[in-house]
Amino acid sequence: MDLIRIQQKGSPIRRHHSQRETLIGLGLNRIGRIAEVPFTPSTWGMIQKVRHLIRFVDEELFEEHRLVRPQPKNENADRELMLQLVFGRHQFVLEPFTKQEMKGRKTHDFKLFKNGKLVGYCELKSPRDDWVFDVPDDLEPGEIRQEVRPNPAPHNLARNIGKAAAQFDSVNPDHELPNILVLVSHARLRDTVDLHMAIAGIEMPDGTRRFLLVDPNEKNWNKAWEKQKKLWEDASRIDLFFWIDAHKRSCKHISNLDAKRHCEARELFGIETSEDEGSVVK
Repeated sequence: MDLIRIQQKGSPIRRHHSQRETLIGLGLNRIGRIAEVPFTPSTWGMIQKVRHLIRFVDEELFEEHRLVRPQPKNENADRELMLQLVFGRHQFVLEPFTKQEMKGRKTHDFKLFKNGKLVGYCELKSPRDDWVFDVPDDLEPGEIRQEVRPNPAPHNLARNIGKAAAQFDSVNPDHELPNILVLVSHARLRDTVDLHMAIAGIEMPDGTRRFLLVDPNEKNWNKAWEKQKKLWEDASRIDLFFWIDAHKRSCKHISNLDAKRHCEARELFGIETSEDEGSVVK
């Protein structure tokens, strides 16, 4: 049975005697006291009766985990957040590609210059979780339907990494300079751990690894591994990831030890190996 924690924050003095009795029934009746009660219709009715006198202890936790309707896409806002959190402390000049340079090929967002010298390339992607609010077209008003959906995070990240890798290849085909991918995540409760799991898999108790892009229902072994192998190949062209949480406005960096220029990428940002937030390896 689900339990919820409540805490008394007000006094029932000068209120109807039934409110004090309700607080006692909930295991409270003293300001500051915390009680853990079963989440049942009858208990919820009691809570609503004295809602003005109590608070939910885990309300902040609820707020952190609740779904938030997706905001309109705003590429300029994501770019400003990237400039502030990733490049604000470093003397980089980010130069967008011209229309002439973009003509006839895929290109990414920026060339990175430092002290007047081209030192790398940067691509910005913005993973989202808008799919959570997708409703079946045939759902009738008032109808309740239960649906189980696979975790979309690894597939979403694989698509973004694949697009970035193709764009890096178009202007840096020999990987002569570091490639930097900035992910401004609008997906709540996603973090760098999702990037680790998508690329490196999940270590199982028996020491083996489970890879999230491998289709367990596919009988053809090579076909089952196609997406996972492609992700590894695409990720190998990205030397340094920056993960920005658009909701918390926080930033983490992740080195890719399988990439050709990961050491150079860290040096550009003055990141020591011991300071790495984490390393993505397969």
